[in-house]
Amino acid sequence: MLSLRKVLTGLLLTAFSCQLSAVTVTSRGVRNPAIYGIEFPEETRTYYGSEAGVQSISTQEYITTNFRVIELNVVTQGSALLRIYYSRPLRPGELQQAMSDGLGATGITGGSSIIQRPLPPQVQAIADRAAGVSEAVTGTEVMKEYPIATHAHTIEFRIGSRDELLDLHQELKKHWLKEPAFFEGGQIVSEDKSTDKEMKPRSLGGTLFKVQE
Repeated sequence: MLSLRKVLTGLLLTAFSCQLSAVTVTSRGVRNPAIYGIEFPEETRTYYGSEAGVQSISTQEYITTNFRVIELNVVTQGSALLRIYYSRPLRPGELQQAMSDGLGATGITGGSSIIQRPLPPQVQAIADRAAGVSEAVTGTEVMKEYPIATHAHTIEFRIGSRDELLDLHQELKKHWLKEPAFFEGGQIVSEDKSTDKEMKPRSLGGTLFKVQE
């Protein structure tokens, strides 16, 4: 019989490993094997789509005059685009550094007065104000600016963790590409927990991905 200490230690390790997992993946979380789902903490934010309709899965990172953004895009058949992103306000000087790097990539380097010249006051003021709005903007509210960008035909979700966004991208990609994994009771497990040592392909269809924050 296991001692109480070992039982408690096992429970703590299990809880710790769950906390380290940014995205929960349930292989049979959707009854229809042709459909996959993504759920977010709030009950009003869910997405379900057809595995056969996925045409590409990609990530990109960029900056605006206010924010640094990393986004996950799932292009599907038809006119809809699934966009999940994380953004944070630019830090002081970050926009100017990005502009300098861009000029450097075109061959303008060294002590060029263009690189060394400070940003126009209006642009610098925008960047500085953006650095102070992080407390005012929650990590899960989608930001849109009408009519500058209407985001037509785009299904958008915003999450509060950059690492979680990258983890979600990796999981979606692995399942869409049907990368092999060990399964136990229909769920993905590590090799040491699998009684069947044969690896089987993942499937995007039928899988439910849960974002924690």
